[in-house]
Amino acid sequence: MSSFHLFWRRMLRDWHYQFKVFRSIADWTIWLYLIIPAIAIFFFMYRSWWVEAVPGWIEWVPLSMFFVLGSLFAWSGAYRMYTDEADKVFLMKNSRLFLGMKKWGFWYSVLYQALLSILAVGLLLPFMIQHYKLSWLHALSLFLYLLGTKYFLMYVNLQLKKIEFKTIRILVTIVLFVLVCIGTYHISGFWTEGNIVFIIFSLLIGMLGITLYHPLLKKNSLFELELASEREEKLKLVNAIYQVSYDIEKPKVFSRKKPWLFRNSYQLFNKRTSRNGFIELYLKVFIRNSSYILTYFQISSVTSVALIVVPPYWIKAIIFGGFLFMMWIWLEGSWERIVLSHPLTKKYHDHDSYFSAKRRMLTVLYVLSIIFIGAIVGVGLWIYRVFAILT
Repeated sequence: MSSFHLFWRRMLRDWHYQFKVFRSIADWTIWLYLIIPAIAIFFFMYRSWWVEAVPGWIEWVPLSMFFVLGSLFAWSGAYRMYTDEADKVFLMKNSRLFLGMKKWGFWYSVLYQALLSILAVGLLLPFMIQHYKLSWLHALSLFLYLLGTKYFLMYVNLQLKKIEFKTIRILVTIVLFVLVCIGTYHISGFWTEGNIVFIIFSLLIGMLGITLYHPLLKKNSLFELELASEREEKLKLVNAIYQVSYDIEKPKVFSRKKPWLFRNSYQLFNKRTSRNGFIELYLKVFIRNSSYILTYFQISSVTSVALIVVPPYWIKAIIFGGFLFMMWIWLEGSWERIVLSHPLTKKYHDHDSYFSAKRRMLTVLYVLSIIFIGAIVGVGLWIYRVFAILT
């Protein structure tokens, strides 16, 4: 068996798995009443943007918004090696076959991300050509920038996964994300001017990402990281389904024997009432399980970055309104999963104390998230203004 044949079999197996996952949520009624009409409507809308005119709302969207969205797009994706857990037993002993399979997966990832970038730029083409009156050279340079940034960030993501402490890893990721957004916003001026430096920079950063990652294919010490990354990419669609379904979503289970906070499970309230009991149960689980508390701060931090980077105030208002809606829905879902997961608490879900505790606890966390965003946005805008004055 050749390395290409092994890679091809595993790639087809992954495609088949993703198709089965998608088919499990998209039956014939979803195709007939949702997917097919959505594809047809989008096709005619996209054609009308070329033939007739772009929609009126584009008048209020600044050109730099393309780069802000491009920053979000560049953070997605990963180099796929198509490794399996059993490879550690047999395939790693055959270094030629194992390395060949990883190389095929690596170059397939390079080509796949290039196709995704072409699709992303293609969706923006009517706005760039028809409304902003840009040239096809601008479209090519934007494609090169998105692709080059994606290749480099895919390498950076692997380095971030080497950080053992999850909290530190998330903080470093947030800082890098903010820096990339700010840098992307400032570099957009070179793109609009059609500067050749922008194209050279895009090519260099893309080549740098590929050049830095390619030698890592020979290191078997990164097998566990590659396996974890492969598992994450494979289950990305499944996790997306879990995120939108409160009935089947399961919180992450950690092997740590004792939590960082409330290690001895002390009482939080001197007055023991049923309402305080519900609040104490929810609060302890919410803080102890990092899958809840980190998601809470992730939603708030991403919204804060968007409010800082996006220039138009009307878009800021839309983003903030979306945050208010999404945060409340997520908090309600977390309450249901935590409090109603135990048969004893589920038995009393129709009592007045249950609804009173839910309303009070969710309101407190909801207001705290707004205060947190206000503080981050205030500090970020102050730093941005100081930086603008100094430059």
